[in-house]
Amino acid sequence: MGKEKVFAFFGSKVFLLVAQAVFSALIAVGAIFYVRDTLIAYRAWKVALLLVDFILSCGAMFALAFYQKQPDIKPLWLLLPFLIGAGVFSLAFFAAQGIASSFSNETVARIVGVVVLLSFYVSCVSVQIYFRVRKDRAYVLWLTAFAAICVYALSLIFSCLLLPQEKLFKAFSSDAISFERASAEELVLTDGDRALSRAWFAERLEGEIGSGLAFDFSLGGKRFVESASEWEDATEKVLSVSGDIKLVREFTHRVEGVKARLEAYYYEETATVEWTVYLSNEGENASSVLSDVYALNAPLPIASSDLYFSGGSNEAKDDFALYRRSLPSRKKKTYVFDTADGRSSELYLPFFNLFGEGKGATIGVGWSGEWTAAFSSGKNVRVKVSQSELRGAIEKGETIRTPLVSLSLYSGGTPLKGFNNFRNDIKRGLGEGYRESSFLLFAGAAGQDDTSRANESGTHSYVEKLQELGLSDTLDYAWYDAAWYDLKGGSDWRNAVGNWTADPEKYPNGLGAVSNYLGENGVGMLLWYEPERVSKSSDLYKEIKAKNKTDEWLISVGGENCLLHMGDGEAREYIKNKIVASLKENGVAYYRQDYNIEPKAYWEKADKELYGGRKGFAENLYVTGEYAFLDALREEIPGLLIDNCASGGRRIDLETCRRSIPLWRSDYACFTDKKDLSEAAQYETYGLSFWLPYSSTANPSAANEYELRSVIGACVNCYADILFDHPEAYVSFIRDYEKVKEYFARNYYPLTPCAPRSSFVAMQFGSEEKGVIVAFDRTGKGKANAIKPNGLSLEASYKVSFVEGGEIAAKRGEDLMKKGFSVRSEKKKAYLIVYEKQG
Repeated sequence: MGKEKVFAFFGSKVFLLVAQAVFSALIAVGAIFYVRDTLIAYRAWKVALLLVDFILSCGAMFALAFYQKQPDIKPLWLLLPFLIGAGVFSLAFFAAQGIASSFSNETVARIVGVVVLLSFYVSCVSVQIYFRVRKDRAYVLWLTAFAAICVYALSLIFSCLLLPQEKLFKAFSSDAISFERASAEELVLTDGDRALSRAWFAERLEGEIGSGLAFDFSLGGKRFVESASEWEDATEKVLSVSGDIKLVREFTHRVEGVKARLEAYYYEETATVEWTVYLSNEGENASSVLSDVYALNAPLPIASSDLYFSGGSNEAKDDFALYRRSLPSRKKKTYVFDTADGRSSELYLPFFNLFGEGKGATIGVGWSGEWTAAFSSGKNVRVKVSQSELRGAIEKGETIRTPLVSLSLYSGGTPLKGFNNFRNDIKRGLGEGYRESSFLLFAGAAGQDDTSRANESGTHSYVEKLQELGLSDTLDYAWYDAAWYDLKGGSDWRNAVGNWTADPEKYPNGLGAVSNYLGENGVGMLLWYEPERVSKSSDLYKEIKAKNKTDEWLISVGGENCLLHMGDGEAREYIKNKIVASLKENGVAYYRQDYNIEPKAYWEKADKELYGGRKGFAENLYVTGEYAFLDALREEIPGLLIDNCASGGRRIDLETCRRSIPLWRSDYACFTDKKDLSEAAQYETYGLSFWLPYSSTANPSAANEYELRSVIGACVNCYADILFDHPEAYVSFIRDYEKVKEYFARNYYPLTPCAPRSSFVAMQFGSEEKGVIVAFDRTGKGKANAIKPNGLSLEASYKVSFVEGGEIAAKRGEDLMKKGFSVRSEKKKAYLIVYEKQG
């Protein structure tokens, strides 16, 4: 009788509903977190648990559907449909992800997996209800099918919202971060810090192959660090008077002729180590398969720590937000960071700061393509950095390379020491020429509010207006964006890319005449180009087609645009000569390079068509060629400065930052209908300044003090129509900027948290001697807002005053950092507050 009751319960509607509820919950929770836990916060045990959850739940749901059709089946025989359901689901789940990853990125592949999971789940529920309703006409059970569809939709939505930079990702990531105050003495790089970096250099770059070098790769399935006997080692080390070190090591395979060349540097000024590995084939035949190529795969002398990282540029009001995640030594945790569609900083900035228990490390990645960085906790934090995918044989005479990696170890009580040292190393790497500058956008891609001035005569009117306002000595560069070239009778500026001759209607005497005129008035010309994207409507495409080089030089995936293959030496030389000739003809001082194309699909096609299916080789040669192209421009035109755009800040990485600065860091500023452009600009300055000393943006609608001061920084951009529309505001802004511009490329201290919801934001730029505090009261409700400076000398006296005049405080550094001072306003207000050490 007991067994009969049990079987009766298993066959009841109550059991069906309970089972559906349990398995729905298991599947829904797993679906929500699957994408996040496999891509961002990876833990092997958690992913394994999710997969077991999916397979068992789907097998059980399939068996339950079969049971509704055959309720008289013996319970033991249900094991067969369970195994069939689990097997069919597993095959569909993993096959779909594999196919998706070959055509798209890993994020899309994981979402496809979730779709397969939820589709299988809803199908099982629907079949269960169908057979159950046929049996006892309980039509109300169809409501559970509707509930299953709701679970499907909500699980998929929440899973997507947990993706990097989406709403739930941001909600679970701490972006309202406060930093403790630290004295100037605590923030100075010490001899002990330099000793830490030098010791790591000696151990991980000068050590023996088998002792655990910083980099690694596999050749023919054998890891480099585990096959020392197969490689010959030749080392050259140069130590400079300043304490800098240059190290070159060449490891040659005894059989294959493959050479691994390590080029490493240690810079005493910033205690920074950086290195790149070049892999070439000097043998007579193609090498064995190269795989698992890591620029960095080594532990750091840091245990429990917080990992600071920043979002990238994605046309959002919170671009470059700083986040923090915990890496405790007592838990096994891995965070994985990568890119989106081939541009290096669309998803994340490739810069990181680890800090905990008085030790820290900053890490920079230089790769203007698909990169991956993984941080794993344990006894020491292990870091892996690589091109996201690189696998295949190296052909005879071919050379590929790893990403550039920089590392600086430091000690102390604040991660701000690491951030500021990273900024200083970016300045060191940039070299001469880049400085605090002001720009006026004389012509934009979509023109300006008054397009009648976006031409040669308009340039004269702008310069004459500057002279009238007494500001002719304050403008450094006039900015001419897209559409300066011949649009061929009204073509969209995007489809005319490749017509690198000036529009004869706008500039009847050529841009060279305009540049000469600007030069006579002490202003340089900044000019926009986009050499890598080639429109099929352009003159450049027609020229390449006439040379019968389209198949070799251009990569096409359909549509209007092709990608010029920078990895092809002939193509690169051809476009270099064209751009150099145009730069010289037009008298360009600042070369602005854009990149409005997502290259990953093009690289993948080139892998198949040009490189025999060797994955990542097109990208590797392309990115390497891009650096050679930029270097060639600077060699041909000494003193040329470079602005790195890429749809607004989407190709920011260590290599591009060694050659350029981002003057238009986010395309969010293109949305002139947005009401929060000022706050977005503040957010960008706040977030990007942790890493870079130079960057800028603009607000096309800026018309008053609050809006203009919101775009202030080491470099400032203003749309030139402000000279005519709001001249008084511009004059005041520029006069104030001239007083404080020297401070923005020095140390940076966030004085308050900053988030889109923050009502008051303050940040400080400068040294212990003097600097400026930029603060924004975003509401103007008359509330007293406290400002506590940072990085001051404890015992020194400081004078604090508004840039317009009017003393705020005169206190010891320690008192200012502990107690600070307050400001209040009855309206939205932007403050420029200068401080200076006395005596």
